[in-house]
Amino acid sequence: MYIKKIFIISILPFLFLILQNSVFAQEEDSLLLQKISEIDISLTSFDESEEDLYMNPVSFQTFYDDLADDGNWIIITKEEIEKELNEGEGQSFASYYQEEDGLVYIWKPSAENTDWRPYMNGRWVYTTNGWMWASNYKWGWACYHYGRWWKSKSYGWVWMPGYVWAPAWVKWRITGNHVGWTPLSPKAKWKGEEGISVSSYKYESPNDDWVFMDKSKFIDEVDKTNTVPVKENSQLIKNSESVLDMKLENGKVTGRGPDVSDIEKRTGKTIKPRELRFRKEKGKSLIGEGIVSVYRERFKKHNIDPSTGKYHKIDKPKKFKKSPKAKKILKRIKIRKKNKIRIHK
Repeated sequence: MYIKKIFIISILPFLFLILQNSVFAQEEDSLLLQKISEIDISLTSFDESEEDLYMNPVSFQTFYDDLADDGNWIIITKEEIEKELNEGEGQSFASYYQEEDGLVYIWKPSAENTDWRPYMNGRWVYTTNGWMWASNYKWGWACYHYGRWWKSKSYGWVWMPGYVWAPAWVKWRITGNHVGWTPLSPKAKWKGEEGISVSSYKYESPNDDWVFMDKSKFIDEVDKTNTVPVKENSQLIKNSESVLDMKLENGKVTGRGPDVSDIEKRTGKTIKPRELRFRKEKGKSLIGEGIVSVYRERFKKHNIDPSTGKYHKIDKPKKFKKSPKAKKILKRIKIRKKNKIRIHK
């Protein structure tokens, strides 16, 4: 009896610590719920069944304004993009596009350096919609949950806006000890009925575009200090399995990545899926014990011009650079408009 009492007394501090952590986790989620209590129901009403990156029906003015201080906008032609992404299959550019339709705004971040790649400087969070990227950049709410990336030969890493939200737009590679990922390029066409899979997305990103990490560190912060040197990518890719399985489930895009049970085994930690909540306020992801809150853009739809049957787009960045081909097209459009005005006069 005496021994039992000593045992009970000895474990009391540990029981108190467990109870304290449990209460803290509940309080943490409670505070997080207060921050996101005003959930906008309209966030789930936007049609995400299909996305056209080149003839988008919504305004990207929020992107143009919010990202202006952290990088440069560039106007480029679709033909220039096609030339750079000349491998694989996916969304392509038809020859019937008029010159005005053949121009796209892309964004180059100031954060880029020689070793920089998208989906670094942040962490992976397991949610009810799969592995989600939680970026440390203030612009991460936009560029890691919307649109596509590719490494341009002319400009370096650039981002093309999109309007369908996803936990992350990436393709994975899995080995026995490592997890790798690379951003999906504009070649990845989103259709909710089909999703995006290894069989539908044939584009092969260059070896240097991948980020690899030891499975034991996968849920840690991702930066240069704990990722595999780029020179080792080729061998890892050669001995890896390609994983890409993005689908539309219950009105939300989900993405399969590394097997969570395998990551639990390698990290020695229990990983429970956090419930994904959308909020109105912009900013970084708010991560609680059982909840993760992210901002989701409320896009304004473009009106259709009845005379042409096309979307009437008036939004654009306040400042932007022009590619050589875009300069020529813009000059021709300007001359054409002047001639029209003279004719009407």
